[in-house]
Amino acid sequence: MIRAVTMAVWRPVLVAAIGILLVMTSAERAAAQVDPRGTVRTITTPHLYVHYPAALDSLARLAAVFGETAYGQLARELVAPRGRIDLLLTDNVDASNGFAQVFPTNRVVIYAVPPVGTRELRFHDDWLRLVITHELAHIFHIDRARGLWRAGRWLFGRNPLFFPNAFTPSWVKEGLAVHYESALTGSGRLVSTEFPVLLRAAARDSALVPYGRWSLATTRFPRGQTAYGYGSLLMQRAVDLADSVHGMRRFVEATAGDLIPFRLQRMSRAGFGERFSTLYRTLRDSAQAVASAAPADGDAVWQYVSLDGWYAQAPRWVGNDSLLWSASTGREVTGLYVAPVAGGGLPRRVAWRNGLDVNVPLDSSAQRVVFAQDERLDPYITRSDLYVRDGGVHDGRDRRLTVGQRLTMPDVRADGSIVAVQLSANGSRLVRVSGTGDAITPLTRDLVGERWAEPRWSPNGEEIAAVQLLPTGEQRVVVLTVFGDVRRVVSGGRAVFASPAFTPDGARLVWSSDRSGRMQLETAARGALGVVDTLSWRTTEVATQASAVTTGVYEPSVSPDGARVAALVQRGDGYHVAWAPLDTAGAMVRGGFYPRTNAVRIPAFADSARVSAQASTRYGVWRQLVPRYWLPLAGESRLGDITYGVSSSGVDILGRHAWSGSLLLEPATREYDGALSYRYAGLGVPVADVSYSQEWDGTFVVRNNSGARLGTVARRRRFLTASNTYVVPRVRWNVVGTIGAQYELRAFKAAADSIRGTADDPLRTGVRYPSLFLNASVSTARRALRGVSVEEGFTLSNSVAYRWQEESAEGGSFRDILTARAYLPLDLPGYARHVLATRVAVGYADNNTRTEFTVGGASGVTSELLPGVVVGDPLRPFPVRGTPPGVQRGARALAGSVEYRAPLLMFRRVPSPFTVYSDRLSVVLFSDAARAWCPASLRRNAVVCLPNGVRDGWLASAGGEVVLDLALQYDVPYRVRLGTAVPYVAPAGVSRKASVYVTLGGYF
Repeated sequence: MIRAVTMAVWRPVLVAAIGILLVMTSAERAAAQVDPRGTVRTITTPHLYVHYPAALDSLARLAAVFGETAYGQLARELVAPRGRIDLLLTDNVDASNGFAQVFPTNRVVIYAVPPVGTRELRFHDDWLRLVITHELAHIFHIDRARGLWRAGRWLFGRNPLFFPNAFTPSWVKEGLAVHYESALTGSGRLVSTEFPVLLRAAARDSALVPYGRWSLATTRFPRGQTAYGYGSLLMQRAVDLADSVHGMRRFVEATAGDLIPFRLQRMSRAGFGERFSTLYRTLRDSAQAVASAAPADGDAVWQYVSLDGWYAQAPRWVGNDSLLWSASTGREVTGLYVAPVAGGGLPRRVAWRNGLDVNVPLDSSAQRVVFAQDERLDPYITRSDLYVRDGGVHDGRDRRLTVGQRLTMPDVRADGSIVAVQLSANGSRLVRVSGTGDAITPLTRDLVGERWAEPRWSPNGEEIAAVQLLPTGEQRVVVLTVFGDVRRVVSGGRAVFASPAFTPDGARLVWSSDRSGRMQLETAARGALGVVDTLSWRTTEVATQASAVTTGVYEPSVSPDGARVAALVQRGDGYHVAWAPLDTAGAMVRGGFYPRTNAVRIPAFADSARVSAQASTRYGVWRQLVPRYWLPLAGESRLGDITYGVSSSGVDILGRHAWSGSLLLEPATREYDGALSYRYAGLGVPVADVSYSQEWDGTFVVRNNSGARLGTVARRRRFLTASNTYVVPRVRWNVVGTIGAQYELRAFKAAADSIRGTADDPLRTGVRYPSLFLNASVSTARRALRGVSVEEGFTLSNSVAYRWQEESAEGGSFRDILTARAYLPLDLPGYARHVLATRVAVGYADNNTRTEFTVGGASGVTSELLPGVVVGDPLRPFPVRGTPPGVQRGARALAGSVEYRAPLLMFRRVPSPFTVYSDRLSVVLFSDAARAWCPASLRRNAVVCLPNGVRDGWLASAGGEVVLDLALQYDVPYRVRLGTAVPYVAPAGVSRKASVYVTLGGYF
């Protein structure tokens, strides 16, 4: 008989926590990952590897030319990075975006859909050139390292700890990239009007965001755009005011060489000759002066319908008395809203929406509403499609019309025929869609550089108004026939033109344009029906001004009686739905904000002909998987001594192949612990994982049958694990399942070989434990963007495992944990909705189990701040706050929690010391209850069960938490919970004293 007592357990410890740094090395993150499936080709240029799906061949060659051009421009401004940059062009998401990474190698991912519906990106000459320039600017900036940072990278490779510019806040990184996107292309966000108007609106309402609070993690309007808008305007001001000695290059070199690169005031003074705080005061004072000097007469005529601000889109009239629109108020999940225009009625959220797009009522009764929204087709592809709400706006049901057709911005004719925009890689066109969604007919041709947006039917259904975006950067309001022939260009120019709408008599159009310096409403007559005029717009202006708001007005919609116009009015807290009398007798429009032609001379890439014609090659992955860095590790051996080791990893730009490995060695015993894992996602679904690990995890005392001590043995455990993960994601629900197998091999060694017994003793032959496992979950849980937690829906998860011992007469052991969570929002005052949350967990293991369920402690997440310094609590299936972890154990377990979560306050002017940004506070009142026990037949199992009667019975506690949402390194969000709990039900041996705890992450 062998009795074992564990003396020491191996605990690996990282020398430094790099999770935050891995996040920081990505300057931008897209909402969806790239698609690892399919045939991918590569074009190699002097400075780039351009990867792309085979279907995007011609566009990828254009991207290669744009990339080399931008590289040459940036190399004249900043120090160029070493080696080629991987650039992936993809089209799996109907969103305009891109992101850059410097770890493990320099990489850029571009989503090819043009931003025809994105306000701040609408002014561009060529989307592909703009976004590639922006992302390459990130690479030039963040890759740069000097001094000790460069020495560290020489020693440790491309370790994320040695990218000093990654430590700067996102407003610096994004401000620099936006500066170059405009300075090198002559278009983009620092040429357009959106960011200056953002500051003007904030100044008008005393809502300017103070310097130091421009975090990507903020939940105040305009959320992440704060970093882009304020950051780019400040960086531009710094460049404009710098003398000939100072400038952007000097700033980048300063931060790349300083030991504390986030000392921004010092770095700004070194780079630009002035502190950022001083530069911001001049920017703030300028915005306040412009806002106070602007006449407010034009603001007074607007009557506000919505109250919450934040983001709204496409107001439409329901008769003459009500409006409907889609909105994300931050307080509620994005949805469809309806409100009366008079009488003081409040907006009512009547339906959930996956995003912001047009919702069009078919008639004044709104019995049928056609709309567009995004949906995930699989884990990698997101497409915009058309839907219809039947049965009335308040009580109807949503039904899908198209699948994967990439349709957005719909409008509906009286007979149900739909006109919409169909997106494509670097393009968009107008199409007609049947009322049933089964027939789609193109109206406009796919011409290089030409795009279409925002179509609207004329009242008689015989014409269509739309915006045409030309390759020259010009945009124009046009009228087309139902067959797509352009009949008249009403107005246009090198500026943003948006949202044209007919008046009810069809004789006039109303739209918005920023050619005056901010988005305002304009109007002009349709013109004679029998005249085709597509040329006079360049020489003759016929539009008149229809608004004079001090900020911006967007997306007009004329009432059925023609007397009023509804639109979005920008304020300091976001976009508000409002209406005003339709003014058709205003002054003639005066433009002049934008130059008539692009003022930036973009150099030609000398080798463009060869790049455009060269043969592509198969996508190669091995170069990307070669280890590029190593991270030192330290740990604790089974005997308590220090172990030393290294780790590394690699992943290709597609995410098709990924690996990680680590190795730790204890010098005295020459025992090593290690792990190696590999993931393959080339099939899309499932994702395959395989891993191997080894650990010397404990030292055990060996005794003979009479209890005499024979000596000690060391145990080595090896695990070989393989699994497949299946994901069925949708915007409103998702299902995830993982099925796998594990093979555990246990072996033992001893100082004296005789301790291991006879030839057939398990200490000599080892023990092998195969197992099978299945994890599955289904969830409809969701939250508003400013929510204190998940606030609607439910999550149901189950984890099952079966494990047995080879060559053993005993049967295997079965183990199952079932968890259910539910969330109910409460419409009570505060910056977010209050939430009532409940959780129930059940654990069952059969009588052959060797693994117990434990009860007690708090649940959350852990983070290793310093070697051996771990803060927070792990995710526990059966927690009871106010009691010690593992206070009970058994083969059966049951737990439940109920929480009331409420918003408390949002910080506005709290400084950000040591790069810590504080966003908001909330409070939680809770009660937990749980119990673990063993059936009578299993109580003799001392490994699983406590002795009979010891700490046996229910545990229950109650208490409260103050929850702080903050961000480290300015932008990486964390949740800190400070709580107190008092057990009010506890068996003998469990203290009922109150306790205070601090932990990280949400409870559930």
